[in-house]
Amino acid sequence: MAGVAVFDLDRTLTARGSFMAFMVYVLRRRPARIVALPELLFAGLLLALKLRHRDAMKALLWRRILAGMDRPAVDALAGTFAAEWRRSALRPGALGAIQAHKAAGDRLILATAAMDSMAVPFGRALGFDDVVATRARWTPDGRVASSVADAFDGLNCYGPEKLRRVLALLEGGPPLETRAVYTDHVTDMPLLAWATHPVAVNPHPPLRAAAAAQGIPIVDWDVAPGPGSG
Repeated sequence: MAGVAVFDLDRTLTARGSFMAFMVYVLRRRPARIVALPELLFAGLLLALKLRHRDAMKALLWRRILAGMDRPAVDALAGTFAAEWRRSALRPGALGAIQAHKAAGDRLILATAAMDSMAVPFGRALGFDDVVATRARWTPDGRVASSVADAFDGLNCYGPEKLRRVLALLEGGPPLETRAVYTDHVTDMPLLAWATHPVAVNPHPPLRAAAAAQGIPIVDWDVAPGPGSG
């Protein structure tokens, strides 16, 4: 029977998070948008002080920095960013794990809270069969939605929502003999609990503690090839 391997993106396949890096990438290439910087810095302070929810902050950044841009322009920026991000941020062991699952015939799913504009070209270039990501909302004329409340098409692909999206993708498919999940973050515990082969990759402290308590394997993709499905 078929198997599936689900990989988180930020700080799992890559050593750093992609969202803020992409925002900075856009600002450097569209410097006129720097006028949004004071508001964004203030919003970042509120987030650091836990006075603002991360989803609201993400929506604000997306709207303010990309406001008015049409989809081809956003996709072009995101595509070139994704290519650079693969070269500069991919963990050394990540590619080995992807290739091992590919060789085993597993279905590869990239499941991430990153925006789909960047995650899709990133995943496709690495050979993923499917990409589940936070979807941007576009106006009827194909521009970035102008309201923070409408920045995303659906929910931020994070925590339980990520598992829901993966299950929806697999619904109606063949039975799965193996379900491997790779992630660095404790918010992916719903996915790890669903997996037959959960793996904590360079985990942050809360996931490291949970993995140790539950017997979930911990790997370091900065120094060694990632494990395959076997």
